[in-house]
Amino acid sequence: MTLRRRLLLLAAVAAHLVLVALGGLGFCPCGAGPLGPLLIAYGALTGANNGYGFYAPSVGDPPTLTLTLVDDAGRTAVDRLVPKITREADIRVEDLIEVFHDRRSDDAVRGRLAASWAATLFARHPEARSVTVDMGFHRVPSLVKAARGARARWRSVYRARVVRPAHATDSRGEP
Repeated sequence: MTLRRRLLLLAAVAAHLVLVALGGLGFCPCGAGPLGPLLIAYGALTGANNGYGFYAPSVGDPPTLTLTLVDDAGRTAVDRLVPKITREADIRVEDLIEVFHDRRSDDAVRGRLAASWAATLFARHPEARSVTVDMGFHRVPSLVKAARGARARWRSVYRARVVRPAHATDSRGEP
């Protein structure tokens, strides 16, 4: 192997390790100019953009989505998006929840996803008049605090109430 080839290989390895370190620090190369999209794609394909949070001492539960339906009589019911048809379909829904939770997602994206999920539940439950979308996670205490009696606490990241439009009809064509 020639010296030039060795230096190119060493430079590629060094660049990859820098991207891994930046991914571990939670840095997004979004603002890296025209090279940004290329770095994002490379990080996604190789896993270099992974935050490696599973090594952290305070790893909590993944984000959880709670969908609460309310009918005209005020009765409430909780439903889930996970279809339980195949594991792949469940993973796809879990990925959507992760996108919803991602710090780079803005409220406009979250609002559109919440409206879409509410529409899905309105189709499933024609008697429902509103759906409250609550996405958050449990803050798990450290082992020391848990030993002292501390419990996990719910932290809501996004909460919105979607009301069925007045002109909407159910699946049988009735108001």
